[in-house]
Amino acid sequence: MKSIFNPYYNAELIDRINRLSAATPPIWGKMNSAQMMAHMRVGLNIAFGNTPRRFHWIGLFLGWAGKYRLLKNGDFDRNMPTFKEAEITGLRDFDDEKEKLTALIKSALLITKEGLVKYPHPYFGTFKNDEWARLNWKHFDHHLRQFGV
Repeated sequence: MKSIFNPYYNAELIDRINRLSAATPPIWGKMNSAQMMAHMRVGLNIAFGNTPRRFHWIGLFLGWAGKYRLLKNGDFDRNMPTFKEAEITGLRDFDDEKEKLTALIKSALLITKEGLVKYPHPYFGTFKNDEWARLNWKHFDHHLRQFGV
């Protein structure tokens, strides 16, 4: 399984990010490349425990289904909805977002998947370390494919 905690695949993600530019258009979706990188940091920061989120009531009813859908084999669906805190709509500086995202991805090698949070995701409940690792890889791959890299 590909994971940001594996040095080879970690470097692969950074290489793909380095192929982006501020002018790279999305194949689908509303975000530009800088907004997409800011969006990807939100999820990874939740997994790393840098931005703890409170469990949302909707997770009690639909969280298990969403978690299953995200972790199933195959790619994420295009135009999947996201939670409000991860919706990035304002202007973002491309170079700043790229620097922050690559630094965060590199930090995964120091944190390791054993350093991932144990508290619940705000919508999908608790994740085992391997599930967090798989979810983050799929999320990153989804958005990088969104921009053709």
